[in-house]
Amino acid sequence: MKKVTILGLYNSMATTIFGPMDILNQAGRLWNRVGNSPQTPFFDVSIASADGQPVKCTNNVLIQPHCSIEQIDKTDLIVIASATCIQQILHKNPELVPWILKQYNRGAQVASICTGVFLLAETGLLDGKSATLHWGFTKMFSKKYPQVNLEPDQMFIDQGRLYCSAGVSAGMDLSLYLVEKFCGRRAALESAKTMVLDLGREMQTPYGCFLFSQDHGDPSVVKAQKWIEQHYTKSIDYERLANKFRISRRSLERRFKQATGVTPLGYLQQLRVETAKSLLEEGSRTFNEITYQVGYEDISFFRKIFVRLTGLRPKEYQQRFAGYSVKCNLS
Repeated sequence: MKKVTILGLYNSMATTIFGPMDILNQAGRLWNRVGNSPQTPFFDVSIASADGQPVKCTNNVLIQPHCSIEQIDKTDLIVIASATCIQQILHKNPELVPWILKQYNRGAQVASICTGVFLLAETGLLDGKSATLHWGFTKMFSKKYPQVNLEPDQMFIDQGRLYCSAGVSAGMDLSLYLVEKFCGRRAALESAKTMVLDLGREMQTPYGCFLFSQDHGDPSVVKAQKWIEQHYTKSIDYERLANKFRISRRSLERRFKQATGVTPLGYLQQLRVETAKSLLEEGSRTFNEITYQVGYEDISFFRKIFVRLTGLRPKEYQQRFAGYSVKCNLS
Protein backbone atom coordinates (compact mmCIF):
# COMPACT_ATOMS: atom_id res chain seq x y z
CA MET A 1 0.00 0.00 0.00
CA LYS A 2 1.04 3.58 -0.68
CA LYS A 3 1.37 5.67 2.46
CA VAL A 4 -0.56 8.95 2.22
CA THR A 5 -0.34 11.92 4.59
CA ILE A 6 -3.16 14.46 4.55
CA LEU A 7 -1.71 17.69 5.92
CA GLY A 8 -4.32 19.65 7.84
CA LEU A 9 -3.65 23.34 8.41
CA TYR A 10 -5.15 26.20 10.39
CA ASN A 11 -8.37 27.40 8.74
CA SER A 12 -8.50 24.51 6.27
CA MET A 13 -11.91 23.64 4.90
CA ALA A 14 -12.78 20.28 6.43
CA THR A 15 -13.79 18.85 3.05
CA THR A 16 -10.25 19.38 1.74
CA ILE A 17 -9.07 17.06 4.51
CA PHE A 18 -11.82 14.45 4.62
CA GLY A 19 -12.66 14.45 0.90
CA PRO A 20 -9.26 13.21 -0.32
CA MET A 21 -8.97 10.97 2.73
CA ASP A 22 -12.27 9.21 2.05
CA ILE A 23 -11.66 8.76 -1.67
CA LEU A 24 -8.14 7.42 -1.26
CA ASN A 25 -9.02 5.34 1.79
CA GLN A 26 -11.95 3.57 0.10
CA ALA A 27 -10.03 2.69 -3.10
CA GLY A 28 -9.98 -1.08 -3.26
CA ARG A 29 -12.33 -1.32 -0.29
CA LEU A 30 -15.83 0.03 -0.96
CA TRP A 31 -16.30 -1.45 -4.45
CA ASN A 32 -15.17 -4.84 -3.18
CA ARG A 33 -17.39 -4.56 -0.13
CA VAL A 34 -20.46 -3.75 -2.26
CA GLY A 35 -19.57 -6.65 -4.56
CA ASN A 36 -18.99 -9.06 -1.63
CA SER A 37 -15.40 -9.71 -2.59
CA PRO A 38 -12.21 -9.47 -0.49
CA GLN A 39 -11.10 -5.91 0.18
CA THR A 40 -7.72 -4.93 -1.27
CA PRO A 41 -6.94 -1.38 -0.03
CA PHE A 42 -4.42 0.58 -2.08
CA PHE A 43 -3.64 3.41 0.35
CA ASP A 44 -2.80 3.75 4.02
CA VAL A 45 -4.11 7.24 4.80
CA SER A 46 -3.46 9.34 7.88
CA ILE A 47 -4.04 12.96 8.86
CA ALA A 48 -1.14 14.98 10.24
CA SER A 49 -0.81 18.49 11.61
CA ALA A 50 2.40 20.42 12.14
CA ASP A 51 2.48 19.75 15.89
CA GLY A 52 0.00 16.89 16.26
CA GLN A 53 -2.56 19.22 17.82
CA PRO A 54 -6.17 19.45 16.53
CA VAL A 55 -6.70 21.38 13.31
CA LYS A 56 -9.22 24.21 13.61
CA CYS A 57 -11.15 24.40 10.35
CA THR A 58 -12.99 27.36 8.81
CA ASN A 59 -16.28 26.18 10.35
CA ASN A 60 -14.64 26.04 13.81
CA VAL A 61 -14.74 22.25 13.80
CA LEU A 62 -11.66 20.68 15.37
CA ILE A 63 -10.12 17.71 13.55
CA GLN A 64 -7.92 15.45 15.63
CA PRO A 65 -4.98 14.29 13.48
CA HIS A 66 -3.37 10.90 13.80
CA CYS A 67 0.07 12.40 14.38
CA SER A 68 2.44 15.32 13.91
CA ILE A 69 4.57 15.68 10.80
CA GLU A 70 7.70 14.84 12.80
CA GLN A 71 6.24 11.42 13.59
CA ILE A 72 6.15 10.58 9.89
CA ASP A 73 9.47 9.15 8.83
CA LYS A 74 8.54 8.56 5.20
CA THR A 75 5.43 8.96 3.08
CA ASP A 76 4.65 8.32 -0.58
CA LEU A 77 2.15 11.14 -1.04
CA ILE A 78 1.44 14.37 0.82
CA VAL A 79 -1.94 16.02 0.26
CA ILE A 80 -2.00 19.63 1.47
CA ALA A 81 -5.44 20.83 2.54
CA SER A 82 -6.64 24.38 1.81
CA ALA A 83 -4.65 27.17 3.45
CA THR A 84 -5.78 30.79 3.07
CA CYS A 85 -3.81 32.23 6.01
CA ILE A 86 -0.42 31.18 4.68
CA GLN A 87 1.73 33.79 6.46
CA GLN A 88 0.03 33.12 9.78
CA ILE A 89 0.51 29.39 9.26
CA LEU A 90 4.20 29.72 8.40
CA HIS A 91 4.82 32.12 11.30
CA LYS A 92 3.41 29.59 13.73
CA ASN A 93 4.80 26.50 12.00
CA PRO A 94 8.02 27.35 10.12
CA GLU A 95 8.90 23.64 10.06
CA LEU A 96 6.25 22.89 7.43
CA VAL A 97 8.26 23.93 4.36
CA PRO A 98 11.47 22.08 5.36
CA TRP A 99 9.42 18.97 6.14
CA ILE A 100 7.68 18.98 2.76
CA LEU A 101 11.02 19.47 1.01
CA LYS A 102 12.61 16.66 3.01
CA GLN A 103 9.82 14.24 2.11
CA TYR A 104 9.89 15.34 -1.54
CA ASN A 105 13.64 14.76 -1.72
CA ARG A 106 13.05 11.30 -0.29
CA GLY A 107 10.72 10.51 -3.17
CA ALA A 108 7.32 11.67 -1.92
CA GLN A 109 4.83 13.19 -4.33
CA VAL A 110 2.99 16.32 -3.21
CA ALA A 111 -0.57 17.41 -4.03
CA SER A 112 -2.39 20.55 -2.95
CA ILE A 113 -6.12 21.17 -2.72
CA CYS A 114 -7.49 24.62 -3.49
CA THR A 115 -5.48 27.29 -1.61
CA GLY A 116 -3.13 24.63 -0.26
CA VAL A 117 -1.09 25.55 -3.32
CA PHE A 118 0.09 28.66 -1.40
CA LEU A 119 2.05 26.37 0.93
CA LEU A 120 3.29 24.26 -1.97
CA ALA A 121 4.50 27.42 -3.73
CA GLU A 122 6.36 28.47 -0.58
CA THR A 123 8.62 25.42 -1.01
CA GLY A 124 9.86 26.69 -4.37
CA LEU A 125 9.01 23.36 -5.98
CA LEU A 126 6.50 25.03 -8.31
CA ASP A 127 8.93 27.66 -9.62
CA GLY A 128 8.83 27.52 -13.42
CA LYS A 129 6.01 24.97 -13.31
CA SER A 130 2.24 25.18 -13.79
CA ALA A 131 -0.35 25.40 -11.05
CA THR A 132 -4.03 26.07 -10.48
CA LEU A 133 -6.31 26.90 -7.57
CA HIS A 134 -9.79 28.24 -6.86
CA TRP A 135 -10.63 30.99 -9.37
CA GLY A 136 -11.33 33.51 -6.60
CA PHE A 137 -7.70 33.49 -5.40
CA THR A 138 -5.87 33.64 -8.73
CA LYS A 139 -4.93 37.33 -8.57
CA MET A 140 -3.64 37.01 -5.02
CA PHE A 141 -1.59 33.96 -5.97
CA SER A 142 -0.15 35.48 -9.17
CA LYS A 143 0.93 38.59 -7.30
CA LYS A 144 2.62 36.59 -4.56
CA TYR A 145 4.20 33.90 -6.75
CA PRO A 146 4.91 35.39 -10.20
CA GLN A 147 7.48 32.66 -10.84
CA VAL A 148 4.68 30.05 -11.01
CA ASN A 149 2.81 29.61 -14.29
CA LEU A 150 -0.81 29.87 -13.18
CA GLU A 151 -3.45 28.11 -15.31
CA PRO A 152 -6.68 29.23 -13.62
CA ASP A 153 -9.06 27.44 -15.98
CA GLN A 154 -7.79 23.97 -15.09
CA MET A 155 -9.63 21.72 -12.63
CA PHE A 156 -6.34 20.11 -11.61
CA ILE A 157 -2.77 19.90 -12.89
CA ASP A 158 -0.21 17.09 -12.93
CA GLN A 159 3.44 18.19 -12.97
CA GLY A 160 4.97 14.76 -12.57
CA ARG A 161 5.40 14.48 -8.80
CA LEU A 162 3.53 17.68 -8.03
CA TYR A 163 -0.23 18.15 -8.29
CA CYS A 164 -2.68 20.91 -7.51
CA SER A 165 -6.42 21.36 -7.85
CA ALA A 166 -8.97 24.15 -8.06
CA GLY A 167 -11.71 24.68 -5.44
CA VAL A 168 -12.96 22.31 -2.77
CA SER A 169 -14.82 19.81 -4.95
CA ALA A 170 -11.91 19.82 -7.41
CA GLY A 171 -10.01 18.05 -4.65
CA MET A 172 -12.33 15.12 -5.28
CA ASP A 173 -11.45 15.22 -8.99
CA LEU A 174 -7.75 15.26 -8.18
CA SER A 175 -8.15 12.44 -5.66
CA LEU A 176 -9.86 10.25 -8.28
CA TYR A 177 -7.08 11.14 -10.70
CA LEU A 178 -4.49 10.07 -8.11
CA VAL A 179 -6.31 6.76 -7.67
CA GLU A 180 -6.06 6.28 -11.44
CA LYS A 181 -2.40 7.29 -11.57
CA PHE A 182 -1.33 5.06 -8.70
CA CYS A 183 -3.75 2.16 -9.17
CA GLY A 184 -5.03 2.23 -12.76
CA ARG A 185 -8.15 3.26 -14.66
CA ARG A 186 -10.29 0.39 -13.39
CA ALA A 187 -9.71 1.32 -9.74
CA ALA A 188 -10.57 4.95 -10.50
CA LEU A 189 -13.81 3.95 -12.26
CA GLU A 190 -14.77 1.71 -9.36
CA SER A 191 -14.07 4.54 -6.92
CA ALA A 192 -16.07 7.06 -8.95
CA LYS A 193 -19.06 4.71 -9.20
CA THR A 194 -19.15 3.75 -5.53
CA MET A 195 -18.62 7.35 -4.37
CA VAL A 196 -21.17 8.59 -6.96
CA LEU A 197 -18.72 11.10 -8.42
CA ASP A 198 -18.06 12.29 -11.97
CA LEU A 199 -14.77 11.19 -13.45
CA GLY A 200 -12.93 13.33 -15.98
CA ARG A 201 -13.89 16.94 -15.17
CA GLU A 202 -11.04 19.03 -16.53
CA MET A 203 -12.06 22.70 -16.44
CA GLN A 204 -13.33 25.02 -13.69
CA THR A 205 -14.09 27.79 -16.21
CA PRO A 206 -17.92 27.40 -16.09
CA TYR A 207 -17.88 27.92 -12.30
CA GLY A 208 -15.76 31.05 -12.32
CA CYS A 209 -16.85 34.64 -11.94
CA PHE A 210 -14.79 37.51 -13.30
CA LEU A 211 -13.84 39.71 -10.37
CA PHE A 212 -14.04 43.39 -11.31
CA SER A 213 -11.45 44.54 -8.81
CA GLN A 214 -10.91 48.26 -8.33
CA ASP A 215 -8.41 48.16 -5.46
CA HIS A 216 -5.32 48.19 -7.71
CA GLY A 217 -4.38 51.81 -6.97
CA ASP A 218 -4.60 53.41 -10.42
CA PRO A 219 -7.29 56.12 -10.17
CA SER A 220 -7.48 56.71 -13.93
CA VAL A 221 -8.12 53.03 -14.56
CA VAL A 222 -10.76 52.95 -11.82
CA LYS A 223 -12.54 55.84 -13.53
CA ALA A 224 -12.33 54.03 -16.87
CA GLN A 225 -13.68 50.84 -15.29
CA LYS A 226 -16.64 52.65 -13.79
CA TRP A 227 -17.35 54.41 -17.07
CA ILE A 228 -17.33 51.10 -18.98
CA GLU A 229 -19.58 49.50 -16.35
CA GLN A 230 -22.08 52.34 -16.75
CA HIS A 231 -22.05 52.21 -20.56
CA TYR A 232 -21.32 48.52 -21.29
CA THR A 233 -24.40 48.08 -23.50
CA LYS A 234 -23.21 50.83 -25.85
CA SER A 235 -20.49 50.86 -28.50
CA ILE A 236 -17.34 52.24 -26.90
CA ASP A 237 -14.76 54.35 -28.68
CA TYR A 238 -11.55 53.66 -26.74
CA GLU A 239 -9.74 56.63 -28.27
CA ARG A 240 -12.42 58.97 -26.92
CA LEU A 241 -12.43 57.11 -23.61
CA ALA A 242 -8.69 57.70 -23.23
CA ASN A 243 -9.05 61.38 -24.12
CA LYS A 244 -11.79 61.66 -21.52
CA PHE A 245 -9.23 60.87 -18.84
CA ARG A 246 -6.44 62.93 -20.48
CA ILE A 247 -4.21 60.01 -21.44
CA SER A 248 -3.34 58.34 -24.74
CA ARG A 249 -5.17 55.21 -25.85
CA ARG A 250 -1.90 53.26 -25.75
CA SER A 251 -1.24 54.41 -22.19
CA LEU A 252 -4.80 53.59 -21.15
CA GLU A 253 -4.58 50.07 -22.56
CA ARG A 254 -1.17 49.46 -20.97
CA ARG A 255 -2.20 50.75 -17.54
CA PHE A 256 -5.59 49.06 -17.73
CA LYS A 257 -4.08 45.66 -18.42
CA GLN A 258 -1.41 46.14 -15.78
CA ALA A 259 -4.07 47.01 -13.18
CA THR A 260 -6.84 44.55 -14.08
CA GLY A 261 -5.15 41.81 -16.11
CA VAL A 262 -7.18 42.55 -19.24
CA THR A 263 -7.48 45.30 -21.86
CA PRO A 264 -10.44 47.70 -21.84
CA LEU A 265 -11.99 45.61 -24.64
CA GLY A 266 -11.43 42.43 -22.65
CA TYR A 267 -12.99 44.09 -19.61
CA LEU A 268 -16.06 45.03 -21.66
CA GLN A 269 -16.37 41.48 -23.00
CA GLN A 270 -16.07 40.00 -19.51
CA LEU A 271 -18.69 42.43 -18.20
CA ARG A 272 -21.11 41.54 -20.98
CA VAL A 273 -20.55 37.81 -20.52
CA GLU A 274 -21.09 38.06 -16.74
CA THR A 275 -24.36 39.90 -17.40
CA ALA A 276 -25.37 37.27 -19.95
CA LYS A 277 -24.58 34.50 -17.46
CA SER A 278 -26.86 36.07 -14.84
CA LEU A 279 -29.67 36.46 -17.38
CA LEU A 280 -29.28 32.86 -18.55
CA GLU A 281 -29.37 31.71 -14.93
CA GLU A 282 -32.69 33.52 -14.48
CA GLY A 283 -33.96 31.41 -17.38
CA SER A 284 -36.56 33.87 -18.71
CA ARG A 285 -34.72 35.08 -21.83
CA THR A 286 -33.27 33.45 -24.92
CA PHE A 287 -29.62 33.95 -25.80
CA ASN A 288 -30.67 35.96 -28.87
CA GLU A 289 -32.57 38.39 -26.63
CA ILE A 290 -29.68 38.56 -24.18
CA THR A 291 -27.20 39.26 -26.98
CA TYR A 292 -29.04 42.44 -27.95
CA GLN A 293 -29.61 43.39 -24.32
CA VAL A 294 -25.89 43.39 -23.46
CA GLY A 295 -24.91 45.39 -26.52
CA TYR A 296 -24.15 42.98 -29.37
CA GLU A 297 -25.93 42.70 -32.70
CA ASP A 298 -23.98 39.71 -34.05
CA ILE A 299 -25.32 36.69 -32.14
CA SER A 300 -22.77 34.30 -33.61
CA PHE A 301 -19.87 36.57 -32.60
CA PHE A 302 -21.09 36.93 -29.03
CA ARG A 303 -21.68 33.19 -28.79
CA LYS A 304 -17.99 32.63 -29.65
CA ILE A 305 -16.94 35.09 -26.94
CA PHE A 306 -19.28 33.41 -24.45
CA VAL A 307 -17.88 29.95 -25.18
CA ARG A 308 -14.29 31.22 -24.95
CA LEU A 309 -14.84 32.82 -21.54
CA THR A 310 -17.08 30.17 -19.95
CA GLY A 311 -16.10 26.93 -21.67
CA LEU A 312 -19.78 26.16 -22.38
CA ARG A 313 -22.27 26.98 -25.11
CA PRO A 314 -25.06 29.29 -23.88
CA LYS A 315 -27.64 26.49 -23.88
CA GLU A 316 -25.32 24.20 -21.93
CA TYR A 317 -24.66 26.97 -19.42
CA GLN A 318 -28.36 27.64 -18.97
CA GLN A 319 -29.15 23.96 -18.50
CA ARG A 320 -26.48 23.65 -15.82
CA PHE A 321 -27.13 26.84 -13.86
CA ALA A 322 -30.68 28.00 -14.58
CA GLY A 323 -32.54 28.94 -11.39
CA TYR A 324 -29.33 29.79 -9.51
CA SER A 325 -28.62 33.35 -10.55
CA VAL A 326 -25.62 34.80 -8.75
CA LYS A 327 -24.23 38.19 -9.74
CA CYS A 328 -20.58 39.11 -9.29
CA ASN A 329 -19.77 42.13 -7.20
CA LEU A 330 -18.45 44.82 -9.53
CA SER A 331 -16.33 46.34 -6.80
